[in-house]
Amino acid sequence: MDLIGWQEYRFRQQANKAFARNQPDVLLNTPKNMVRKGDGQRLEPILEPTLAAESAPLYDENRLDQAEYDVPDLSEAQLSAAQSSNTSKSTLSDDMPDDIPEMPPAYRSMYTPPAPVEPIAPAYTEPTFSPPPPVAPAAPAVPTLQQEVVDEVVLAGSLLDPALDFIAEVHAPDAISASEVPPFPANKRIQVLGLNQNKQWEMLNSTTRGRFKELRIGLQMADRQGALTQESLNAFCMGVQQFADALDASVTFPQRAAKLNLAVELDEFCASVDVLIGLNIPAGSRPLPMEKVRILAEQAGLVRNHADGTFQYRSDSGKTLFVLANQDQTPLMSTSQGLTLLFDVPRVAGGLAVFDYLADFAQNLATALHCDLVDDNQKPLNAASLANIRKQLSGLYASMDDRGIAPGSMAALRLFA
Repeated sequence: MDLIGWQEYRFRQQANKAFARNQPDVLLNTPKNMVRKGDGQRLEPILEPTLAAESAPLYDENRLDQAEYDVPDLSEAQLSAAQSSNTSKSTLSDDMPDDIPEMPPAYRSMYTPPAPVEPIAPAYTEPTFSPPPPVAPAAPAVPTLQQEVVDEVVLAGSLLDPALDFIAEVHAPDAISASEVPPFPANKRIQVLGLNQNKQWEMLNSTTRGRFKELRIGLQMADRQGALTQESLNAFCMGVQQFADALDASVTFPQRAAKLNLAVELDEFCASVDVLIGLNIPAGSRPLPMEKVRILAEQAGLVRNHADGTFQYRSDSGKTLFVLANQDQTPLMSTSQGLTLLFDVPRVAGGLAVFDYLADFAQNLATALHCDLVDDNQKPLNAASLANIRKQLSGLYASMDDRGIAPGSMAALRLFA
């Protein structure tokens, strides 16, 4: 190795040793008082003052001209001979390490790279509401007789549920017609099923013509009026018992105390997820023109409900997903002092997607009417507050799914009625 290459090699070896020492990391070795306490605030790292000895610069430019390397003393003649024999830079040996750290500031180039050019953000464009494209209605499928029977069996099976209903079972020696089943005293929903000749449970109503030897009479244990009470349950059981005695039929009841406890627990759960969301658009100084509201609502897919005058957004099966009405609940006329969009949380299937559409429509409707979108406390609603509502909705729907009561299902529609 020639002199120039050897000197460069020695210099890199010394630099590698100097910068290979373990140095404290002020970001990783954070003082103990910087541990987050869970208060949700952002904490910036604090750099504590170091000792005076540690604050001394690692390199003294006045000492750079002093020899810090083990360089042999050579005469000028030997140096001239070595330089003349190297017409180009010598290649270093193959065992030179390649993990040399960055050079200290005194050895760095003074070149300053140009500052990166920040991209210019595009001009803000106010969002416009685009209604969903019209879809050509598909030809209705003609159900077969077998499919109709299967649907009736599935529907009948979902109408009574031991988790939701107090179910009495009646076994009669002779077949009972539907007309012989009397109304039973109760302030909750009652559903009667009969086991037909095909060993399938069938709903009984005034138009049922079959006869049945086995009946199931269910009394719902909770709804929006509260839990089933002991007085109501006793009156129901007495009515069923009298009906069975008149036909020489036997009747069995579940344990009443356990069912009453279940009714209270079910009602408490339903109250915890029974939420009605209202997004309001107050008129301000001028009444809202309902003709403009009608056009915007119909463009968004809402239809007029002639029974109460509201606009409703409905599913393909005709179920109401959300409602546009007067804020004071009066019938909609030519003008309005304020509108409200109502979203009945537990009764809507696919609730998060529906809420997203509701929030988008509400914001665009308020913008088109040059009004504010507020909550029931008249606090403005923006994208962040709507996102917070959506997060809470996600938790409510998860609780319902864990309970086995799917939002918008038959069970949900029964409990939240």
